Amino acid sequence: MKPTLRQLEAFCHVYRLGSLTQAAQAMHLTQSAMSVLVQQLEEALGMRLFDRTSRALRPTEAAHETYRGALRVLGDVDVLLSEARDLALGRRGVVHVGVATAVAATVLPDVMVRFAARHPGVRIEIHDHGPGELLEPVLAQRVAFCVGTPAGHNDMLVFEPLLRDRLSAICGPGHPLALAPTVRCADLAGHPVVTVRRGNGIRELVDGAMRSAGVALAPAWEVSYLATALAICARGLAVAVLPASLLHAHAPGGLVSRPLADADVARELYLITRKDSDLSAAARTLAGTFRDVLNEIAAPTAEAGRTRDVHAAALGRPPA
Repeated sequence: MKPTLRQLEAFCHVYRLGSLTQAAQAMHLTQSAMSVLVQQLEEALGMRLFDRTSRALRPTEAAHETYRGALRVLGDVDVLLSEARDLALGRRGVVHVGVATAVAATVLPDVMVRFAARHPGVRIEIHDHGPGELLEPVLAQRVAFCVGTPAGHNDMLVFEPLLRDRLSAICGPGHPLALAPTVRCADLAGHPVVTVRRGNGIRELVDGAMRSAGVALAPAWEVSYLATALAICARGLAVAVLPASLLHAHAPGGLVSRPLADADVARELYLITRKDSDLSAAARTLAGTFRDVLNEIAAPTAEAGRTRDVHAAALGRPPA
C-alpha cells in the first residue's frame, strides 16, 4: 500500500504541532480520524513515526527524515496544481498556430506583440503555409487553428470569417490614382502595375476581378513576395493590385490604397478549427487576439468602401 497525500498531510500537521487534537482541528477532522491517518501512514512505510505517551506524541528519528520527504512531495503537488490552474486559465503553455504567408507578413506581428504583453507565460509556435496547405495541419491537429484564405473546404472544419477584404490599387500618396475620387479597373491602363505571380491565391483573385471588369491585365512586374511589390510601389515605379489589408504593419513610403470600384471579387480571411476539438484557454485567447486585430483593420477598410460609394454616387456611377 502506498501512502496517500491525505496521510502525508496529516502526518505533517501532527509533526509540526505535536498534538493530534490541534492537527485534527487544522484539517477539520476528528481526533480519531487524524489518528487513523497517521497509523495508516506508519503501516504503509513499515515504521513507527511517533512515540506515544499519555500526554504527547514525540517524533521518532525516522519521522524527521520522513517529514522532509513529505514536504517535498506536498510541495511538488502544490506546484502541479498551480501549473494546471495556469494551463486551464491560459496563463502558460504552448499554442501551435498556422497562418497563411500573407497573414504572417502583415497581421501576425501585431497579434504576437499584443498577446505576449498580456500572456507572457504562453509561447506561440508559428507554422506558416500557402493557401493550399491551411486545412491539413488543422485536420491532423498539428495546430490549434489556422488563419488565412484556404484553397478548399472540408466538412470536418469550421470556417469563421474574420475579414472581408477588397482588391485595391496601392500607390504613393502623390500618384494620380491616389488623388482620384474613385478608381476602376480600367483606370489602371497607362500605369505600370505590379502584382504577385500566378499560383498565388491573391493572383487568382486579381485575374478574376480583371476578367469580370473586361480588363486585360498586363503587369509590368510579377513578384513572389508581397514586400517586394510594396517596395516597388514605394519608389513610385508601379501601382500594386492587392488586397488593402496587406498594407497593415507594412506600408513603406506612406502608401495608400484605393478600392477598385468595379472589382467584385472579395478576399475572405478565416479562422479554421476542427468541429470535434475544443481549443485550450490559451488558444482561445490567441484566436480572440486575431479577431481584435483584424476588426481594427476592417474598420478603415469599411470606411474606405463607404467613401468610394459616396464618390461613385456623386459621379452618377453605381457603387461596387
